[in-house]
Amino acid sequence: MNCFRQVVLLTLAACLTGCASQSSKAIAKLDDKSPDFGTGACQNARHNAWVHDELKTHKLWAAPALMLLTGPAAVAPLFFANVGINTADHMKAAEITTQCGGTPPTQEAMVENIAVDAAVGLALGAAIPVGSSVASASPR
Repeated sequence: MNCFRQVVLLTLAACLTGCASQSSKAIAKLDDKSPDFGTGACQNARHNAWVHDELKTHKLWAAPALMLLTGPAAVAPLFFANVGINTADHMKAAEITTQCGGTPPTQEAMVENIAVDAAVGLALGAAIPVGSSVASASPR
């Protein structure tokens, strides 16, 4: 039963967070007919966006695993790592948008989105260990 509960929580976490990074979403929103789209600056900005997709995918699975292994001691380091990864992704998305002729988000909007992403990531990462520790503490 405990294993089933963890699988359901992991599946929900994957569905809630999505798989695309902000960088990939910014690329998807670009107008490929724009004259700025074909420039070298735009191509360079878009070049390594896949890194943020990979980081997001690995973060999705690594954070709950680390919480399970280390317990509450990992909350602060995981939170700050999550904020750092989200910040880099949002900054790359803004660079892509700027270099490719789009309108970048304001700093206030970026800060708000980073805070929301970090809070959701922390909440989802903490949901699995809390559920499993409560279940493992119950008498059998």
